Amino acid sequence: MSQWIHLRYSLKAGVGFWPLRLHDAIQNRRFANAEQRFLVVRHPSKNPHFYRVLLRWLERRLPEVRARFELHTIPYHLRTGSHYVLHVPWLQDPVQRWSPSAFRQANQLAAECDEHHIPIINRVDRLTNATKSTGARLIASVGIRTPKMVQIDNPRQFRETRGGLNLPLLVREDWGHGGLVFRVETADEVRKLPLERFSHPVAVEFVDVKSRHDGLYYKYRYVAAGDLGIAHRLHVGKHWKVKGTGDEYSPALCDEELAYTRSPDPNHRQLQAARQALGLDFVAFDYSYDPQGELIVWEANPYPHIHFPGPASRRLYRRTATIRTLAAMVHLYQRRAGLTVPSAIEDLLADPSKAHGC
Repeated sequence: MSQWIHLRYSLKAGVGFWPLRLHDAIQNRRFANAEQRFLVVRHPSKNPHFYRVLLRWLERRLPEVRARFELHTIPYHLRTGSHYVLHVPWLQDPVQRWSPSAFRQANQLAAECDEHHIPIINRVDRLTNATKSTGARLIASVGIRTPKMVQIDNPRQFRETRGGLNLPLLVREDWGHGGLVFRVETADEVRKLPLERFSHPVAVEFVDVKSRHDGLYYKYRYVAAGDLGIAHRLHVGKHWKVKGTGDEYSPALCDEELAYTRSPDPNHRQLQAARQALGLDFVAFDYSYDPQGELIVWEANPYPHIHFPGPASRRLYRRTATIRTLAAMVHLYQRRAGLTVPSAIEDLLADPSKAHGC
């Protein structure tokens, strides 16, 4: 089958390598005209448009920065005469979980970039540092509390000993984000756990962080982009598994989130130390406070979801924090590439009010 016939077939199917490659070629022809460029690679079957929010924002507000982004589908190899000053793999962590071949290809491209002295944001061989168990250990190494975790390598032994953890406890996937989470309260529930549904199960200490003030659970998200940190979100819910879709809403809670996102995160220094311990450039931390007021970090996510609230959302005020997070990404990319940061980006990061209308 010729490449063009394959392309037509893939376009009709709406999935695959060739449609994304064609999309990238069109986007590059339209936007990527800067002399010094950022080489961005994605995978056709794993959220290839995950950070389209950044590209579209730049198209509208900072086209001169958008002109630096050259998009390609992995596998990709450096070409003679390329003018790349930065490499950014937009690949879901950890890559080897969903595609060992993509992991090899990404590492090969990283080696080519190293040979040409092209800096890399979030090298794929470091992404396993953000898995639940390894991330908890590395974050704890800088003095931050994390839940105790035990990898379940021997299911039968775990059902007997629970890895030394007390009940209740959680069982979830060690690699990746989201997915199944079981809370088990009794020894009988431990014995009945469907551990076969996990690829890398890990048992996690359950830490009850319910607020004594209002009985709600508070989860903060801090995004680290190099040395910068953005107070990105505050999620509040009635359930211990706090998720954005189930947030409680009240004027008082909105005011509390606004106060958080419009100010420097009070744990900036500690969370930056955690970022460095993980060996990552860009990473989000989800954290809470225990009843004694001690910081506890739940997990690190080097590929966090960034989005604008919908036009009908009651939380349109979150646009400001989203814009400042996108600006922090641009700041990181420009600085790591050795380029001057546009004054508009510096303004957005220095003053949250500058994000209004962006």
